[in-house]
Amino acid sequence: MQRSLIAALLLVAFVPNWSGFADDKKEDQPDEKHPSMWMKRKLNYAQNILAGLTSADFDQVKQSAKQMQGLSKIEGFVRGRTPGYKSQLQVFQEATDEIIRQADRESVEGATLAFTQLTITCVNCHKQLRELAEKK
Repeated sequence: MQRSLIAALLLVAFVPNWSGFADDKKEDQPDEKHPSMWMKRKLNYAQNILAGLTSADFDQVKQSAKQMQGLSKIEGFVRGRTPGYKSQLQVFQEATDEIIRQADRESVEGATLAFTQLTITCVNCHKQLRELAEKK
């Protein structure tokens, strides 16, 4: 059951962008010049959430948040041993859950606040990743 769920999530997250795999570099150690495949996809979803918020397109907000959430679960399996990552992932998941809840309620203000919380989590996680890279 768990394997089929993971396989389904992988298909949803990656099949629409097969051609992008060849361009991905330094997948496990992203930096400012070479963000990982995970970060590129999540940034795209975040941009779609913002676009949906500005136009009050709650279906777009919800769909993009769900895609981001699915991708982050898969990424969690890969990066779960990175110090500090699990705590950031938990806050990230809570923020995406709240974006989805607020989109269901059609609350632009609530979804925007949750998106702000999500953004803070992204910034904090990347800060941790940069600090880890500097220590190496």
